[in-house]
Amino acid sequence: MDNNAEQAREGLIDSIKGKAKEVFGAVTGNDSMVAEGQLEQVGAKHRKEANAEEALADAEAAEARDEKAQATVEAAQARAEVNAQAATAEHAIDNEAAAQKRAVEQSASQQAAAEAARAEQTAAREATGAEARATLASQQANEQVEAVTEEHNDAVREAAHARAEADRLRAEAAELTKDADLP
Repeated sequence: MDNNAEQAREGLIDSIKGKAKEVFGAVTGNDSMVAEGQLEQVGAKHRKEANAEEALADAEAAEARDEKAQATVEAAQARAEVNAQAATAEHAIDNEAAAQKRAVEQSASQQAAAEAARAEQTAAREATGAEARATLASQQANEQVEAVTEEHNDAVREAAHARAEADRLRAEAAELTKDADLP
């Protein structure tokens, strides 16, 4: 922040100096002074634009980092919720299987064997279904994290491009200022 504020002050000072030189040159009829003042104003304008682009790039990068962090938190919460649901489903399946098994044991031995087999098959199907749902939810959460990571990487690339443009504009402003100081 201090660097941005310092650059903004320098740009304002250069702009004021340039305007003063331009006005002084116009009043005194010194065309060279008018041109030098105009060059300083152009350099100050370029510096201001470069500072604005850099600030925007920094803000976009910070926003992308925040979005990635939020998406990571949401993905972790989704994973935790899916795991809790899977555990609850497995617990319910286990309880149901145990209840069915006890009921079967109380009936005749032949009927008990048939009922136990059916209960185990049902439990296996439900467990397989719960595992498949948990796997799907986990994959979806991972895809969300990957998408947000890609968005973050895009934002970082855009920020780098904006910084490069800001640096180019600053260099151009410095060159214009340097050229203006020549006799």
